[in-house]
Amino acid sequence: MKLERLSSNKIKYSISFEELSEHGIFENDFDAINWDDLFDEMLDLANEEYHLESSDTLSIEIYSFNVKEIVLILTLFDVTEPLNEDDDFQYEPIRMSNDVYCFENIEDVISLAIQLNNLNKICNSKLYEFENYYYVIVEYTPYSALFYEFSEKATISEAMIEEYGIPIFEDHAFDEILLYFH
Repeated sequence: MKLERLSSNKIKYSISFEELSEHGIFENDFDAINWDDLFDEMLDLANEEYHLESSDTLSIEIYSFNVKEIVLILTLFDVTEPLNEDDDFQYEPIRMSNDVYCFENIEDVISLAIQLNNLNKICNSKLYEFENYYYVIVEYTPYSALFYEFSEKATISEAMIEEYGIPIFEDHAFDEILLYFH
């Protein structure tokens, strides 16, 4: 596990999937006990390395930028005043990040669209071209094994692709592909 201080209250952790499995955490494993142990270890490591003060409130953001590791951003909050009933507090739901897949050619994207259509599993998607590769951005899908038959997980972020890539279809890409190529 590698850690890096981003600000006075933010720590970035990079942890490999191998290290996660050593902690008893496997892909799509949301067992709270295993994650609690990992978060406790992360806090201990941060306190040892950066001498952080403990906090009752923290936020953990989890990102997967490649197939080898995940990045966790731990933010500690200083809550000096307790909340009361008069406080204007809004609940903000956690948004899962989108999956980004990299294709070597457009034919593989078309083949995937046809397979998804045959299985009646078309999902909302975006299609971009960036540095001679095609990138499909989809909301989390349980059909990732099918995506891996035609592509690989992208090593660059969705934000970078949307910023610098050439948009081909910015919404319902698979439906549009089927309209033109099937």
